[in-house]
Amino acid sequence: MKPNFHDVAGLWERDGSLRDIYVQDTEAVHWERFDQLLSQYKCSYTFDGVATPFPGSHNVLRNRGGSHLLSISLDGPIEIFCHFFVAEQLELDISPKEITGPLEHEQVLSFVENLAETLELATDITPENSEQTPFLTYVPQSGTWRIHDDPE
Repeated sequence: MKPNFHDVAGLWERDGSLRDIYVQDTEAVHWERFDQLLSQYKCSYTFDGVATPFPGSHNVLRNRGGSHLLSISLDGPIEIFCHFFVAEQLELDISPKEITGPLEHEQVLSFVENLAETLELATDITPENSEQTPFLTYVPQSGTWRIHDDPE
């Protein structure tokens, strides 16, 4: 069962920082699955700020000569962003300002579950740049959420 909107203190607090979604220990097969997952969402991609068709994660990760930004749109105004920093870690970010209530919270958690189940890897929601201190972890093998105490 998903944690509800008020279960996790500070999760969507508008504190001026983003929230990160991390998947650790990603390999080529996980990036292929990620690309397949993207077909379920409306996405847009820019390279060095210029809109262009998404060339696939493998091509993006090979091209370190510029900045990449993939925007994944959930229903409504929610956008999740991927910058493709390193091949060993899938890192996405989201603004807490977009999570205004239980509906948006549910949409994000459903996306995280879908991501984790597709990649078959545990997925964390953390404070910005705090991969070691998650608010929440979804474990696809057991289909369970874990709420972490005080991530700060």
